[in-house]
Amino acid sequence: IICSLDMQTLKKKITTFTNTFGYNLARFISVGDKVPNVNITLLEYKNGEYERTNISTESLFSSGKHILVGYPGAFTPTCESVHLPEYINKAEELKQGGASRVLAMSVNDPFVVKAFAEKLNASNHVEFIADGNGEFTKALDLGVDLGAAGLGYRSRRFSVIIENGKVSEINDEQGPKMTDLSRVTHVLQQLSAKKL
Repeated sequence: IICSLDMQTLKKKITTFTNTFGYNLARFISVGDKVPNVNITLLEYKNGEYERTNISTESLFSSGKHILVGYPGAFTPTCESVHLPEYINKAEELKQGGASRVLAMSVNDPFVVKAFAEKLNASNHVEFIADGNGEFTKALDLGVDLGAAGLGYRSRRFSVIIENGKVSEINDEQGPKMTDLSRVTHVLQQLSAKKL
């Protein structure tokens, strides 16, 4: 029966099962999918400080090419020392490669995310999304349970290219680890390939 179903129908059936029984059986977001619509808190650097805006992801990602970077947590070692600084340092290069904006997201509250952005001196290079309740992360199915480490539900480490509201590339580390997959050099290569 499953073999005769198209992908969208199969996703809906699995989603229904997941919502009913609480099991996550599949990765629901894939290349070509529309970004799920969830309300999030966006922190933008304006007039020398970070301003908070509540916005829907549908509105945020509706037009242009966006780089969305998921990281497990503010002030965690790899996120603070390597992963996000690389995106901050290469943000202008990403924009020259066609990106409208670069956004970093974690399952943290806006106050923590703001303090983290200030610590990184991200200024207007990278904007930040505070997904405090993890709703957008869950909708993307890019979360991970780090309860064993005392960290609870978090974002996996990933990078996604979103074009005009639809996913065009997914680089999912499947957890908190970091490899070249989610790093800025890989995203730059993907942007370059899209220009060919």
